[in-house]
Amino acid sequence: MQDLLLGSWGPQIAAFTKQNPLQVLAVVLTAIGIAITLIFGVRGSGSGDGGSISDSDAGDCGGD
Repeated sequence: MQDLLLGSWGPQIAAFTKQNPLQVLAVVLTAIGIAITLIFGVRGSGSGDGGSISDSDAGDCGGD
């Protein structure tokens, strides 16, 4: 069953994981972060979706 899932890549992945555990952890955490961002899609405050204009932005355009 394991040969069907990973094929010949299984031993290579296991060897890389043993040699570089921190790099594998960093890749896994980055992938999880990207997946969460894509699934939930929460935008930050600077995304331009505020929708309101503050009083300082509503001033006149004149130069005097």
